[in-house]
Amino acid sequence: MSNTSLGLLAAILTVFSWTIGTFSFAHASRIANPASVNRVRLLYAFVVLGIMTCIISAISPIQLFSLPKVSHYLWFGLSGIIGLTLGDYFAFTAYHILGSRRTSLFSSFAPGAALFAGMFFVDEQLSLLGIIGMFISIIGVLLLSLSKNEQAAVEAEGRGNFAQGILFAALGAICQGLGLVLAKKGFMSSTEEISAIHATWIRMFIATISVYLIGIFKTNIIQEFKAITFNSTKLKPVLLGTLFGPVIGVSLSLFSANKIEVSITQTILSLLPVSVTFAAVLFFKEKVQFKSYLAVLVSIIGVLILVWRTELQTLIFQ
Repeated sequence: MSNTSLGLLAAILTVFSWTIGTFSFAHASRIANPASVNRVRLLYAFVVLGIMTCIISAISPIQLFSLPKVSHYLWFGLSGIIGLTLGDYFAFTAYHILGSRRTSLFSSFAPGAALFAGMFFVDEQLSLLGIIGMFISIIGVLLLSLSKNEQAAVEAEGRGNFAQGILFAALGAICQGLGLVLAKKGFMSSTEEISAIHATWIRMFIATISVYLIGIFKTNIIQEFKAITFNSTKLKPVLLGTLFGPVIGVSLSLFSANKIEVSITQTILSLLPVSVTFAAVLFFKEKVQFKSYLAVLVSIIGVLILVWRTELQTLIFQ
């Protein structure tokens, strides 16, 4: 199988994995503090990924830390801080306020963020069609944001301010896109190859350190860990989300980004709101307004235009 095929397959599997992780973390963020969920799941992911990397790569725990180069720690570390420490804090807070389906729609912001960042870090190009695609995606999100039915439903649940949820969902997606580009830069930063799972572990390692350095000034992190770990109701969704989110899903997304263009990977990942919406309807019997379906459709069309801008431009001006 070619690198392109492997990259596309990994991106598709990431969507399925993240769909499960999205519902798990959304549930966890509604029964526990979102910041606490983020810290505890990063710690679990860091430990699990470390063990997996040692087994899969046949290396010792010492080599786990010593084999990566300084440039790997720099770029994957920055990627972890922006994509996981900041991005997931915003996303988990949005899950708490908006729920999984509404928050997932904002993943359509990530390709635009990835492309803008890619212009500076990995020499990707932006055209007029790319800008048009981004604006169409934004219009799709606005259709949801301006929906009085959606706003009323969120505020009736009393979990937070609708506008704050919208802002945090957007910031979470932007950080995700930027984090993926920085991870791509990490793969390009050294002639020494590093596996996707080892790169994911570095992201988790640095993100875990940063999130606990922040948290230690805000809460009792030991009590926080015990409150989730020794409560099965809270622990189950955190563990399930950790497995399918930062462990399987993030590893697959980095593998994909290393094999194909970041913007293409991010486009496939932006199909997440489609899979989440259908899962919400089929498995959780959630009632979805027509405008919400329309918002998903418009956002996906915008992302497709953004990613396939070069091919569409060639077709139009033949």
